[in-house]
Amino acid sequence: MIAIGVALATIVSFIASAVLYALPPVARLIGSASTPRPGIPVVVQMLLVVLRSLVVSLLVLGLMVAAGWHGASTGAVLGLALASLPAVLLLGAVVHENTPVPVAAVHFTDWLIKLVIIGALVGAFV
Repeated sequence: MIAIGVALATIVSFIASAVLYALPPVARLIGSASTPRPGIPVVVQMLLVVLRSLVVSLLVLGLMVAAGWHGASTGAVLGLALASLPAVLLLGAVVHENTPVPVAAVHFTDWLIKLVIIGALVGAFV
């Protein structure tokens, strides 16, 4: 059953991310402020997004099991707490790499949504 939770969390978080980036204002912002890396096909990029969600789903699973935590609400709170990590990284990108604040805010929102979804879905199966 836990494998189903991890798979579901991975897929649903990927879909939520795709919906966010497909929103017209977000798509315009990211399209105007980002430069795609040449040489990496879109299919490979999307597979890497799925892989990243899978890795995070397994991390959340490991933390919940190690702590003896159970349930969707506990998982969602864990995901919310883990959102501090991309917040710190994106703040560094804004300060040190001149990433535009609106772009960093979109990426943070993406990770916040993903982490809460992953936490809730994995937690529901733990």
